[in-house]
Amino acid sequence: MIDLRNYKDLIRELVAKENEKDKNWRWSVKSITKTRVRIRWGYLDYLEEKENCFIIDLDSSMPDMEWLHARRPDGEIMECYMVVEGKPNPQVGAEQTIQSGLRDAVWEIAYICLLYTSPSPR
Repeated sequence: MIDLRNYKDLIRELVAKENEKDKNWRWSVKSITKTRVRIRWGYLDYLEEKENCFIIDLDSSMPDMEWLHARRPDGEIMECYMVVEGKPNPQVGAEQTIQSGLRDAVWEIAYICLLYTSPSPR
């Protein structure tokens, strides 16, 4: 079973890169547990949202399959990735390593936030 705490340096690095790119709002890692990462985004604090963290969680409930979910602060799934530790294993449908899944999940969260705060072209 994958333990997200083993990837804390990578997670912090990915979030720090998003923080550098976002000139308006601060990004930070609020917590990392075995199966959940909470990512704080300053804009949600500004809006005084009750739930102010995006979530990346790991679901290991199915044998031989682990799913990484990128979730909005309200818990709705934005994207999911089947991941494995080590080499990708297409035989079980896992085309991504946990590292690439984490990169994709953080990117997806940041992309949605960018869309949310960008002025719409009219």
